Amino acid sequence: MINNWLFWAVPEQYIMKYLWLLLLIMFVIPTFIFEMQFTRLGFVINLLWYDIIFFGWIKVKETTKKE
Repeated sequence: MINNWLFWAVPEQYIMKYLWLLLLIMFVIPTFIFEMQFTRLGFVINLLWYDIIFFGWIKVKETTKKE
């Protein structure tokens, strides 16, 4: 699964959802709700975490749609 993620691109129909969720998770929630900012390492780790979770969500959604 991780090999598939390395070469994965966000499908066109999910680009806006991906960007809005990215903005929300990486900037809005930490800044306005928890009043904190990520370090550079924390930002990279959370970005990778977010991308892997979104990849898994899309793959599950696509496989359930095919069945």
